[in-house]
Amino acid sequence: MNYTEILNALKTASLFDLYRLNVSIQNEMEDPERIHQLRKTIKIGDQIAYFDTTKNALIDAIILEKNTKRVQIKNIHDQKIWNIPYYFLNIRNAQTDIQPNKEKLSKNNLRVNECVGFDKDGDQIIGIVIRLNHKTVTIATQNNKIWRVSYSFLFKVIDADIIKDFNKMTIETIKKLA
Repeated sequence: MNYTEILNALKTASLFDLYRLNVSIQNEMEDPERIHQLRKTIKIGDQIAYFDTTKNALIDAIILEKNTKRVQIKNIHDQKIWNIPYYFLNIRNAQTDIQPNKEKLSKNNLRVNECVGFDKDGDQIIGIVIRLNHKTVTIATQNNKIWRVSYSFLFKVIDADIIKDFNKMTIETIKKLA
C-alpha cells in the first residue's frame, strides 16, 4: 500500500470525511475476525516488528503473550515489555516510509534519531531528532543545544560525513538532553 499516495489524496478531504474514515478504519482494526486471523499466524517467541507512533518507525520485538485484543511484546533494543493492540504489528513487512512532498517535511516523514537541519540567521544548524511534537520537532545538536523547530523550516540531511559525526553521539547523551 502506498501511504504517500493515500495521504496526498486525504489532503483534499474535509474534516468530516477524515472523521468518517477514521471511524471506519477503527472498526476494521478492532474486527474480532481480523484479530483472530492474525493471532493464528503468530506464535509466542516470534520476532516481529511493530510501529511506534512516537518514533514514527518500526521497532523489533519478540512476542511474549497473546491475549484476546492485545499482544504482549518485548522490545529487542531496550528490553521493555509492552502490551499493544494487534494492529500495531507489521506481520507482512509492509513498507512504512512516507515520502515527503516537495514543499515541506511533516511528522509523517520524520523519525526520532534522524539527522535534520534548519537555517538560523544565515547559519545552518544540524541536529538529531529527539522528539516529534504536534507542530514542532525537538532537535539535539552536537554542542548539546536543544532546539524546537517548526516542520516547515526543516530539511533532511543526507551528507554521509555529517551523519557519521552524529552517529558518535550516544543514545544516552540524547536522552539526557531530552
